[in-house]
Amino acid sequence: MRTRIAVIMLALAFGAAPAAAQTVIDDWAKVKVPAPPELKSVTLDPKTTALLLLDFNGHDEATSGPCNKATRPRCLASLPAVRKLLDKARERKVFVVYSLAGAGAPGDIRPEVAPKPDDPIVKSGPDKFLGTNLGELLAKKGITTLVVTGTSAEGAVLDTGTDAALHGMNIVVPVDGVSSAELYAEQYVAWHLTHAPGVSPKVALTRTDLIEF
Repeated sequence: MRTRIAVIMLALAFGAAPAAAQTVIDDWAKVKVPAPPELKSVTLDPKTTALLLLDFNGHDEATSGPCNKATRPRCLASLPAVRKLLDKARERKVFVVYSLAGAGAPGDIRPEVAPKPDDPIVKSGPDKFLGTNLGELLAKKGITTLVVTGTSAEGAVLDTGTDAALHGMNIVVPVDGVSSAELYAEQYVAWHLTHAPGVSPKVALTRTDLIEF
């Protein structure tokens, strides 16, 4: 009896065991969307800037690549803005690099933003630095700033841009030049790039018409 009373007294003294902490999954519906990041005007040195066009391969069918009307119409919608930026970059002799996703070939890149014969094209997973000579290509040109466009936002754009930023490069991301299959992915990437430790100080979130070379 005395033992039972002692146990009860200890429980009252120290309180019952705390309930398990709530996780983000438990609180998912409580998350409030943050205010959108500020878009910045940028003027870049064409000699030390490269424009990346990532994974714009795709035709009308979904199997041809990620930039197609069946699964990623937002990629198609971004092409006019990317084309204007590409034309501006070429006029200023900015170094232009393309990438391919999946089984894509150079001929699968959307004709609206098609590469020239001497434009380098790398092929890799989401991080275009892995398993490619992208880093070497940029280093040889003395590139310190990347303008990153492409699809998917949460894949090629986020991973390639993050890798570059963590290695000391400046990253410019025009929100009208990146796309995904859903708006939330684009929203998340915009938030991540402007808030992630070690990355956000190197990133300028912008729009294609706010970029000058």
